Amino acid sequence: MKVAETSIKYSILINLLVVAIVILGISSMLRMPREEFPAVEFGRVLVVTVYPGVSPEEIEQLITNKVETELSDLPNLDHIESNTEEGRSTVSVSFDTSVDPDEAYDLVSREVNKITDLPADAIDPIIIRLSMRELNPIAQIVVSGDFTPLALREVAEDLKNGLLKVDNISKVELVGARDRQIWVDVDQARIDAYGISLNDISSVLQGRNLNIPGGTARYGKTEFLVRTLGQFESMDEVGRMIVQSDASGRAIRISDVATVRDTLAREQTKAKLNGKEGISIFLYKKGDGNIIKVMEDVRAYIAKFEKNVPRADISVRNDGSIDVKNGIGALSSSALQGIILVFLTLLVFLGWRNALFASTGIPIAMLITFIVIPLLDITLNNLTIFGLIIVVGMVVDNSIVVLENIHRFREEGADHYTSIINGVNQVISPVFSSTLTTVAAFMPMLLTGGIMGQFLSVFPIVVSVALLASWFQSMVILPTNIYQFGRRIYSGEDRTTRLIRPLVKYYRKVITRALRHRWLVVGGVAFLLLLSVVILLSGAIRFEFFPASLSQTIPLELQTPVGTSLEETNRIVGEVEQFILNMKQKEDIEFVVSNVGSLSSEGVRDTKTSNAALSIDLVPLKDMKFTHEEIRRDIRKYLDSLPGLFTYKFGQSRSGPPLGRDVDIRIKGKSLERLAYISDVVKANLAKIPGVEDIDDSYDEGKMEARLSLDQEKLSMAGLTVAQVASTIRMASTGSEVTQYRGNGLDEIPILVKLNDSYTQDLEMLKNLKIRTRGGELIAIRDLASVDITSSISRIRHYDGDRVLSVTAAVADYVENGTTKKRSTSEVVAALTGDKLRGTKGSLSDFEQRFPGYTMEFGGIQEQQRQSYTSLAFGFLVALLAIFAILASQFRSYVQPLIVMLTIPFAFIGVVFGLLVTGLSFSLNTMLSVVALAGVVVNNAILLIDFINSEREAGKDRWHAIIESGSARLRPVILTTTTTVAGMLPLVFSSDPSSQAWRPLAVSFAFGLTFATLITLFVIPVVYSMVDSFFGKLGMTRFKEHTRFEDAISSQEMKEGPCKP
Repeated sequence: MKVAETSIKYSILINLLVVAIVILGISSMLRMPREEFPAVEFGRVLVVTVYPGVSPEEIEQLITNKVETELSDLPNLDHIESNTEEGRSTVSVSFDTSVDPDEAYDLVSREVNKITDLPADAIDPIIIRLSMRELNPIAQIVVSGDFTPLALREVAEDLKNGLLKVDNISKVELVGARDRQIWVDVDQARIDAYGISLNDISSVLQGRNLNIPGGTARYGKTEFLVRTLGQFESMDEVGRMIVQSDASGRAIRISDVATVRDTLAREQTKAKLNGKEGISIFLYKKGDGNIIKVMEDVRAYIAKFEKNVPRADISVRNDGSIDVKNGIGALSSSALQGIILVFLTLLVFLGWRNALFASTGIPIAMLITFIVIPLLDITLNNLTIFGLIIVVGMVVDNSIVVLENIHRFREEGADHYTSIINGVNQVISPVFSSTLTTVAAFMPMLLTGGIMGQFLSVFPIVVSVALLASWFQSMVILPTNIYQFGRRIYSGEDRTTRLIRPLVKYYRKVITRALRHRWLVVGGVAFLLLLSVVILLSGAIRFEFFPASLSQTIPLELQTPVGTSLEETNRIVGEVEQFILNMKQKEDIEFVVSNVGSLSSEGVRDTKTSNAALSIDLVPLKDMKFTHEEIRRDIRKYLDSLPGLFTYKFGQSRSGPPLGRDVDIRIKGKSLERLAYISDVVKANLAKIPGVEDIDDSYDEGKMEARLSLDQEKLSMAGLTVAQVASTIRMASTGSEVTQYRGNGLDEIPILVKLNDSYTQDLEMLKNLKIRTRGGELIAIRDLASVDITSSISRIRHYDGDRVLSVTAAVADYVENGTTKKRSTSEVVAALTGDKLRGTKGSLSDFEQRFPGYTMEFGGIQEQQRQSYTSLAFGFLVALLAIFAILASQFRSYVQPLIVMLTIPFAFIGVVFGLLVTGLSFSLNTMLSVVALAGVVVNNAILLIDFINSEREAGKDRWHAIIESGSARLRPVILTTTTTVAGMLPLVFSSDPSSQAWRPLAVSFAFGLTFATLITLFVIPVVYSMVDSFFGKLGMTRFKEHTRFEDAISSQEMKEGPCKP
């Protein structure tokens, strides 16, 4: 039983199926998680090992190297990075994108558990699985108001606890909040006078503040629980604690040698909103959470919270849902406009009745897509919607073919039912082949490797599902609709004939001349192809890897010299804040959010008093009067004018896949000092290249360090260990938590023992610090160790086991002789590696000779670009082979598929000229459009060649067959091309900043398809005739040719033609 017969027989079931598709499709679309772009999930695992008080060099040898060696042989490993700093080793293991994150976690866990020779004092390694969807915060909330620091912290804690209860919130992080602590501030002069050590005080506190169960006891017939109570009931008890007694027997209490203070922890970070201090709350969502719904719930909770705490000023900043709304909204608007344009096009060509039948394929195909893609873990994002925009004009093509074929049978005299059955059955196979060729062009995009491959994988899946859904709709649902509601159906051919008749006549004249001057036509098109390549390579079109959309924030990082106090860093940040809030572009700036003492990268927060992160929140992009670059340029000019030593760099103020920095150079070698010198050389060379800015490196100069070299013999005689000495010094300088005090409620407040700050400012006083020996005597640190002052290493980084320093930079537009010029990342790399480039001086082409034993590698965008282009080229080759195989099986020929596929390289002409006219860059998106065009542009050529073959099998000569087939196919070719291009026109002409990332793809596709259509109508017939003539002379054609061209075109029919469009 045929498909059409079955669908008509079970029309009620088909109608119910349509209702089910509508209900399920809408329901699925509303429930799909929203995000701006697909999250890139690949196996990445952190191994964190803490070894308190140990230098980076020691941890590198004792822990980092061992962990890296054990993990280096894991299968499908991409690379291993590590970061070793004082007291901690962090090893990051990245796998290929093909490895499941859960599998990656299990692999690393098994290998780490095999390591048995880590230091005994080190804390067991912690293994953390990183999820890209949960790595970065979705919003930052700043809490301020007229509160004391402790009261403000309590407000922030209450808000944090409430936000944790919001659905799909995974983590809430406070920055700028200070914990309550009890300090036992010890006076060194007094404890020396009484012969007491810091450890004596800590031991007394630890031994007193206890609550220990003592088992059970029986008294008579009753059994009791026994508990020994010694916990502090009040803070006064801390000061009254007896440490020891003096020679006269008088009790020496803690209050005699120390001051007990209820205070807040030392300030490590500050959070500010427009210069006003507060507390920042960073929100993280669960991986499958809908960011728009999550942020709506967050804002609703905050509104309720503000009513209960009216004195609190709460501001939601860096709301990630805004970019998601803007991006999805802009593309959805383009999609809706495209659908309307497609319908209007159908209305003009087919009339209102056929336009309705054909256009039903759009919602049906989209709703089926919305049902299927959530099953493949695909969210509703910019790439999903863009995929639907690409196919919105293509999904009606199958319906158009079916409608026209049904009408042809009606004109031949078949009844309503028979015309539907025959019309559908005749085209079901070729239409399926045509759909498969398009899918065959898109699906090899899945072969694109690396981060970009996973990022873009959504696109071919969405397009392919929609195209297959459109085939199902045209072959199963459409026949039923026509049978039930289309008894008076007509194709609109009379109206279209009147519209297109003059064009058909003109086409017959032009194609006749083209056939007469075949070599001139082919040579002209070949010249255009060569010209387009020359234009592309000449620099007239800018190369760019991925043109991401602009974001509504501009990130800025500041770093003062290591060791700079939080107060000094905050002073500098304050000056920068005031400049930004009062600059000439201030109307474009809503807020400046600052976090002093804290930077966050890939979910890991780096807390140092020399760090600062500013987020410049802008007004909606469409309302901005200045560009992002103009704002950055003026800020950069101001920062360069400030006195003092500090560095700065702007983060990416654009959205898109996680590609890394524009320029990221890894320098590998053994000596950190030599690496630092080489990085300075590389930075100096980068600074010579116009357009390169924000040059920085990963070298962290440590603080000045007082190194104690302990005399092991004296230490042993005193019965002391290195750990005891180190813990005593740490207690004196920064304080050590010895116990907790439980105040009102259940909160446990840490009690810290430390020297008074007046003593820790002087190194000589620390040398006089005393520690009790095994025999009970007190001995000064200076009698056990010598002290040297030297510079320290803050951290040591590895890449694949080698020590490494990274030099990073951004590439931006620059002004030269009053003209704004653009420079690509590839040009910068070329300049560094020795190729000539305008405006540059010097290079590092002799790097290996100048720095033997050291290597230079390019990461970041350059690395991603290399991986993506290589794998995309391979995917394009696979697409070509798949298309050729499908065409060869259809035409039963090896030559005719090659004729059809000529439309692919010639479509490239349209791509280049489209970019040139619009001023857009050639990017990965453009390459994607070229790959996609390969499966689309061949469709018209397939039907044209098939028609020519059918005409010749019917007995017509070559020339009649070519001209008649071209004339007959002119209207459907124009119609299908117009509908496809019409669906993309809103995006082609879009000025919305949120959709600019996808304009190059839409422009390339529209221009490429338009030019390929002209190739199909004029050049393909010419090439067909040339190839057929050649094989005819060899006697290798299956059609017998007896008519000369001049004789054929002299006939009246060839001159005027029946004009059957």
